[in-house]
Amino acid sequence: MKFANRVVSRVFFITGKLGVVIAEMALLGLMLLTVYAVMTRYLFRSPSIHALEVSQYLLLVISWMSVGWVLIVGRHVRMEALYNVLPGLLKRFSDILSGLSVLVFCGVIIWAGSVNVMTALDKGYRSSSLLSFPMWMPYTLIPLGGILLLMAMIYLSLKDKA
Repeated sequence: MKFANRVVSRVFFITGKLGVVIAEMALLGLMLLTVYAVMTRYLFRSPSIHALEVSQYLLLVISWMSVGWVLIVGRHVRMEALYNVLPGLLKRFSDILSGLSVLVFCGVIIWAGSVNVMTALDKGYRSSSLLSFPMWMPYTLIPLGGILLLMAMIYLSLKDKA
């Protein structure tokens, strides 16, 4: 059983790390796209009509792909001032309550996000810009981010047992 826990834990850790690497590449792309948009607008007086929309999609990738890793490294939102003064038993209770809340949130976000993806695919939703981007693609980031967050939560709970 310990071997299975270690394997699952390792796979979930690597998946979280892969998500943050994708987010870092998207951040680099966002930076390059922003430089391009500024240059075309102010140097060549010919603004890009797609830069803003693509930037929004890259921001979504950055946000949803890094959510699991943020939890793994302990940088998620927490009331540190209160948490640090709690005695050991209350800290453990707080961690369990926080973990259960994350599990419920993940379930809701995966379910609702999947419904949005299926609706966008079924009805052929596209962005209203000239790019006319199929909306199921950015909507897919929502349940994917929920899965990454769920995997990170499972990783943390398995890490505590190992």
